[in-house]
Amino acid sequence: MNGGMSAPRAPRRPAALLRTLLVAGVVAGTTAGPLAAVAHADEPAGTAVVGRLVQAWAEEGPEGEHDAHDAAAAPLSWVQTADGAVRVPTADLTGVPAGATVELTVGGDVRDEGVVEHGLDPAQKVLSTGSVTPAEIAPPVRGTVTNAVTVVLVAPAGTQPDAGVTAQDVAGLVDDAVSAFWSEQTGGAVRFGVAAAHDWISTAAGCADPTALWDEAAAAVGFEAGPGKHLMLHLSSRTADQPGCSYALAEVGSGPSSGGRLYVRDRLASVIAHELGHNLGLSHSSALQCDGAVEAGDCRTAGYRDLYDVMGVSWRELGSLSAPQAALLGALPAGSTHDVGVLDGPLDVVLAPMAGRTGTRALRLVDAEGTAYWVEYRTATGRDAWLGRPEDNRYRLETGVLLRRAAEFPDTAVLLDGTPTAAAGWDADLQAALPVGVPVELSGGDFTVTVRSLDDGGAAISVLPVAPAAETAAAAPREPGAGRVLAGTARRAGGSIVGSAVEATAAGTPAVPPALPQTPGPGSVQPAAATLAPASGSTPTGTLIVAVAGAGLAGATLLVVRRARRLRLR
Repeated sequence: MNGGMSAPRAPRRPAALLRTLLVAGVVAGTTAGPLAAVAHADEPAGTAVVGRLVQAWAEEGPEGEHDAHDAAAAPLSWVQTADGAVRVPTADLTGVPAGATVELTVGGDVRDEGVVEHGLDPAQKVLSTGSVTPAEIAPPVRGTVTNAVTVVLVAPAGTQPDAGVTAQDVAGLVDDAVSAFWSEQTGGAVRFGVAAAHDWISTAAGCADPTALWDEAAAAVGFEAGPGKHLMLHLSSRTADQPGCSYALAEVGSGPSSGGRLYVRDRLASVIAHELGHNLGLSHSSALQCDGAVEAGDCRTAGYRDLYDVMGVSWRELGSLSAPQAALLGALPAGSTHDVGVLDGPLDVVLAPMAGRTGTRALRLVDAEGTAYWVEYRTATGRDAWLGRPEDNRYRLETGVLLRRAAEFPDTAVLLDGTPTAAAGWDADLQAALPVGVPVELSGGDFTVTVRSLDDGGAAISVLPVAPAAETAAAAPREPGAGRVLAGTARRAGGSIVGSAVEATAAGTPAVPPALPQTPGPGSVQPAAATLAPASGSTPTGTLIVAVAGAGLAGATLLVVRRARRLRLR
């Protein structure tokens, strides 16, 4: 959070909600092709190391006196070599994309966060850095099924199979709800199907070493990695009590065809869809909350806190994929979006519901620095019909116009709050839709967006771009932005629905998700190349040139969640 503000404590919740609000997660890794097992390869001081950069988020839920916001502020890092993995301090490789091939010289042991907070072996200090080569993007796969999933039920070391759970039970979720979701959301471009389903096997590997677990399961069933091939393990429920076991874990690929590996512990379509979304190259959908403002002042980025989007918190409902995430997959047809730049004239447009398949469904506003803001309309229709059913919409998410900002790892989309509250109310505030009739400035005034009216068929919106002053050589950096809500009056137009489901608060306080780990605000532009200064205290032999052009989805990453975040009573 900016300004040194402490994060508010997660609200407590009935334990009965634990299985309905499930957070799936991250660690990071490679591109297409299998990962070698992560071994501990201690290297003597001054040793040259060449391999792929693997990063892992060690995310913890709130336990005892620990708040969810006490989670790691940076991922753990390894360099995967032909002989094993060498752990290095993440701070020594700031700016290097995960999945890249790196050349390093490592030295002695370092007691970093991995040792102190997570009980890992010491890292090896990076003495100097050499070349970095980003991972390649896999080509598309053609066929009736573009993404073939091999399902294996696995009881890792120290656990037993779950009685009554069969491979067909899990495969049925993939073939039905999960496959239908991704095919619908991508216009048929991504079509998952189960290639093989294998009943319970027991492994010598435990889930504390996920690559060894995946490798052993793959060898047992004959799975071979490749473009469009996914290995999905369904773990015994008893792994919940095993050290090092995550609730869900998935590699983040370089694109829709890169394939990948994942495991889950629950039979919930939204969790499986989320983890396969990581394999497709997507990171998380999170939320930006600022103290009484849309983008300015003291802010936090709350991980996973976009309950509309499959790449946010995983819970019972499976709504439409958000516009920025769909765009990353190339799943928004040209006719469904409208681009607006700061040099364009004023625009009046009617947005069709995001859950529909016709009309203009999203606006993409590109500010003076190149950051994209996405505007979409969510209403209770199609896949989002649950928004209109109180018994299903347990978090009382609003219908209405939503704003999101495109971002980078660990979040590829960030939901903005159109009706911001003071910081003290952040944890209970899930109302994000723009108010009707109220102008909202984005990106320090580059755009002003006004929702004129809403009805079941569409949202009437006005956009006023503002070109930068001619005498200004460069815009001052804004982090995380300077948006604000201007004075205005909501109005009803032609019998349209004004506002959204805020009246539901009269029935009582809605259930809210746990406060989740914060992540730094996203950068706005990815440069074609970056020059990294040597890490502080190192003995460099030269600077490091990192080629990062087009690496938005390049460089696979592996996302992890240690366990389902425990819900607590206030």
